[in-house]
Amino acid sequence: MASKIYAPNVHLFAFHLKDNHPPNLLWDKWNTLLSQRFGVTKPLEIEEKPGYRVDLLKDKTDDDVALHFESKIFLDGTPLPITGLATPLRIHDTYVLALNLRRPEFDENQKKTNPLNLNILELLNPSGCLMPSEIGSSLGQTLLLTVWYTEEKQWLPWKSPQNRQELRQLADNCLREFIPNQYPLPDFYREGQLFGSPIFEYGVPTQEKDYCHILIWVFCETETDDKFTAHYSTFVSLFCHLNKVVAAFHRSRQVHHVVRQEYQAIEPYINTIFQGMPVDKQLTQHELNQFKKYLKDIPQKYLSYSQLISELDRYRLTIDTNAQNYRRELNDIQSKLPAEDISFLSRFLDDDYRLFTEQIQSDLGYFQHGAGLLEKALTAIQGRVDIEQAESDRATESAAQKRQQRLELLIAVVSTGLAVSGISSQVTSEPVKTIITKNQPSDSPEAVIPLYLSYYNFLDVLFHIIVGVLIALPVGLIVWWMQKRSNRTR
Repeated sequence: MASKIYAPNVHLFAFHLKDNHPPNLLWDKWNTLLSQRFGVTKPLEIEEKPGYRVDLLKDKTDDDVALHFESKIFLDGTPLPITGLATPLRIHDTYVLALNLRRPEFDENQKKTNPLNLNILELLNPSGCLMPSEIGSSLGQTLLLTVWYTEEKQWLPWKSPQNRQELRQLADNCLREFIPNQYPLPDFYREGQLFGSPIFEYGVPTQEKDYCHILIWVFCETETDDKFTAHYSTFVSLFCHLNKVVAAFHRSRQVHHVVRQEYQAIEPYINTIFQGMPVDKQLTQHELNQFKKYLKDIPQKYLSYSQLISELDRYRLTIDTNAQNYRRELNDIQSKLPAEDISFLSRFLDDDYRLFTEQIQSDLGYFQHGAGLLEKALTAIQGRVDIEQAESDRATESAAQKRQQRLELLIAVVSTGLAVSGISSQVTSEPVKTIITKNQPSDSPEAVIPLYLSYYNFLDVLFHIIVGVLIALPVGLIVWWMQKRSNRTR
């Protein structure tokens, strides 16, 4: 098994949303990382300009958009020169830092540098300074390690089972040397071939916790390095869109967790409402007030729940958009290298992207049921409250109508009685005196009594009232009968 590697390279592709706080995170990380870990004090100066893809290095030229630096590391007490490049750019709404640390292939005398033990990889990631938790970019990152295979006679042909196993073991050992012990090793995900050399991928994108995307590319052909260098800019874009897809999926899982909790609470909430709703009796005023409160609460729950579903759907759209951008960059490589097999890169679309979209689409279909439950509950409660309110209004209207009818009856009787009494008083003046004097002899001694009473008119008034009442009673009965008949016809 190979125990040494030649000219190892570490490529960090980190992506940070432009509007995320802090916006200068990647540039600040560069200045801290390189000065503290590699002794490079040259700052990264940024110059922002409009455009979809913009190189941000202030002192860039038409031919060179990267900041070059040199440093040294010490392997077993021996100083080893390393060189590097830092390329800051913006792709649409995303800041990108493409950082390369490498052991040169040739020394200052243009002599090939010596193969090195695998532990050199640890020195290119001191204290895990390149790990995702240390960089902290909002849209994730990809680490690409390229190493030249040194046991040339043993690997040919590299596709044989024995050599494939050896190459995989080499990649695993490189990974263990590169990542310090305090960090979890990402799981092996898949392997393939790209530009004529084997490539191994670590980090399962569906696993959110401690996700770390690392590619280890074992160069077995000179053309591999040449083609990668020629299409370096396209690889930056590919990894950008890949990480944005994975980041959107991971965030959709966080929203999924919240929506799931909300969804699981909806059915018990609705059951509580309808278990307390009487079916065969009228609601009390307290119950009616409670259900009116539900009519205020449910729309708020529905709005909050719908916003979560919309957020989930927005992540689906983000995944779709960036997957299409990834496909466009892939097609660009294929159009320039039509005979090249780039199926390793397309598997992200064939497997991961398809899985992500199917998962979110399934979530949306499942959780929409919760929104439907809230809608149906709102409709049912609104219907019951409307019925109860209508019956209450009808009862109130009926009571008011009865009061009105009683008032009309009283007015009819009183007004009839008064009218008749008034007419009677006009037609017959002093009726009591007239009646008494007719029935008594003129020379009767009692004749003086009615004459005495006539001065006080009391009996006359009483007589007229009795006449009015006798006439008003039949009128009142007629009015009462007509009201009753009218009520029956309604």
